[in-house]
Amino acid sequence: APLPRERLRPLGTEAAAQLKLDQFNKETKVADNKEAIRLLREADIFVEAQFIVGLDNETAETLEETYRMAWDWQPDLANWAMYTPWPFTPLFQEIRDQVEIFDFSKYNFVTPIMKPAAMSRGELLNGVMKNYRRFYMQKALFHYPWRGTGFRRRYLLGCLKAFLKAGFARTFYDLGKAGYWGPQTRNKVHFDFDETRTIAEAQLEDWESAADRAARAAERREALKLQGKERANRRQAAAAQVSACGGGTQQITENA
Repeated sequence: APLPRERLRPLGTEAAAQLKLDQFNKETKVADNKEAIRLLREADIFVEAQFIVGLDNETAETLEETYRMAWDWQPDLANWAMYTPWPFTPLFQEIRDQVEIFDFSKYNFVTPIMKPAAMSRGELLNGVMKNYRRFYMQKALFHYPWRGTGFRRRYLLGCLKAFLKAGFARTFYDLGKAGYWGPQTRNKVHFDFDETRTIAEAQLEDWESAADRAARAAERREALKLQGKERANRRQAAAAQVSACGGGTQQITENA
């Protein structure tokens, strides 16, 4: 059964490298994520660390770095998701010239839509699977069966069982569909993208125009708010000045 929200906290660490955090506009530092996980664990809250991988600058070394950080931070669960360049988002606008695949049926966070400059999509998938294997094998052997309360232990072993079941059924990460059976097949995987699908330039231009209009409207609303605050501040200052000069705060009646 799923845990109530107060017992489980997915933590969008997003990336191990600070450079990637900055790309995702995350207002956090790598050290902040580690401290957040520590505090949540001390409060007996289940923690799932989520990493996004697969940008253009991904390498075997950066994938290894996410694994080392996941193991150092010790969340209860870890998840590696493929970066998915959703159209009409600010980050998509920045990297649109690198996006080759517009088969939106594959935009599912487990299919490597982006191809890193230094590795193939198959090598990227293999690196992610390597991280999963090492993280959960060590958790299964040294952590889940031995740590925490009875409920914590049962829940985490249940998660491990679900991972194993999906892995044997080849449904985890769509491994069966991609033809991935381990490191020996990393250069043979196939994702069957429909490469005839494209995104019309006119759609992007319409979105950009709408985004510009929304931004200008937001700026106008903010300006009006600031004007209102300034008028209120001036009224308060004028009232305070009258009071300081002996005018008081009460209106003078006709019979006064």
